[in-house]
Amino acid sequence: MIDIILPELPERELALVSEEFSRPSGHVPPRSAAAPALTGRVALGGPLAVPVTAELVGRVPELKAYVESEANKADRADSAAYHLVHFSVNCTEETGNPQLQTVNLDLTLSADAAGNRRAAFQPVAWSMTPLQLSGELPDTGPAHLGPRLGFVGRHRPAPGTRICLEARRELRSDPGWEIRRTPTARIRGTYRLAMVVRAPRATVSRAAVEVGATVREGHVLRRFRAELPEPLLLAAV
Repeated sequence: MIDIILPELPERELALVSEEFSRPSGHVPPRSAAAPALTGRVALGGPLAVPVTAELVGRVPELKAYVESEANKADRADSAAYHLVHFSVNCTEETGNPQLQTVNLDLTLSADAAGNRRAAFQPVAWSMTPLQLSGELPDTGPAHLGPRLGFVGRHRPAPGTRICLEARRELRSDPGWEIRRTPTARIRGTYRLAMVVRAPRATVSRAAVEVGATVREGHVLRRFRAELPEPLLLAAV
């Protein structure tokens, strides 16, 4: 096992655009009728991507052997490269403003092969951390990368516990996390999130990133979303 330090990341404040309209039945209003954007409540740190190389994990023989064995499949269609991707989501509570009910970070992973060839397979979220949490904020210590480049120490809360942060769609190309307000946990502070992406070698892989949030105004739940203008590039290995 190797400890991966998750550094503090430069943040960008997001303006999340309303996904919903207030309209009579059967009537679709113009875009100008949309609710104002949600600003000053959610900031995104990163994303930051680092190739997982034998040098990165060289202190642990088992991990180094696994990375090298994947690299030695270079002539096979299932040859894979791995990337460590790190995000942070900073959520702000403001007195007098609607409370955040959920915040979502969603990714769409894809890969392009050279020339007119198609990628042998699409990238997936090989492992994600935190997996589930019930406290207000996740641990800010290092992430622990274990055998086969999977995060370890990802404890699941006891059955029946209210989950306030959950990784979603692991081992798929559309992974993400959801942060939830619960009776015992508000959405506030910085949440550090990391995943290992398994991608085809000799390709440029991309991660399109979207952030969504819901706020409650009285009995109405309003939804907002923003997409980063440029995807995160996972360089060919």
